[in-house]
Amino acid sequence: MDNKRMSWQRKIRRIPLFIGAFLLVIFAKPQFSGILIGMILIFLGEGIRIWAAGHLQKNEILTVTGPYAFVKNPLYIGSIFIAAGFCILADNIYFMAAAFFMFCFHYIPYKKKVEGDRLRKIFGDRFDDYDEKVPEYLPRWTPYSNEDVSWQFNRFIENSEEGILLIVLAGMILILSRPYWNLIF
Repeated sequence: MDNKRMSWQRKIRRIPLFIGAFLLVIFAKPQFSGILIGMILIFLGEGIRIWAAGHLQKNEILTVTGPYAFVKNPLYIGSIFIAAGFCILADNIYFMAAAFFMFCFHYIPYKKKVEGDRLRKIFGDRFDDYDEKVPEYLPRWTPYSNEDVSWQFNRFIENSEEGILLIVLAGMILILSRPYWNLIF
């Protein structure tokens, strides 16, 4: 499949995500307890994503440091925490159920196949060993690797995590300000 077609398919798959985020903001009714719990989950999730993005070197080396030493999918784990945090922040259990359903039954199986095939093709036996020994979502107690590679800001930027961070911050501002929209508009 050529790059233009893959890029187009990626953009199309994001449409439901943007529609869901828009609807979540529109129907948000933040409550104090939900704000507290939601913000904790969002910050935890974004912290995990920042930690992972600063270690990830896509298609260059098999990343087995930072959170990748303990779990194969730290970016997804961070995203799960962020999604749950936003749904709790917005006080909308229905969106949380829909988000988890889509994540578990569409996104995870799709990404596992595509990424697993790609990593196996690039890294061969090394990936097979990592794939066998490192769990998908529940972290191992000991690191897979003792490689000493530190978090790097340039990797954080190369992995476009600053864009995710800005979207997360904008989403929090929109949901937290939602009760005051009637006063403004």
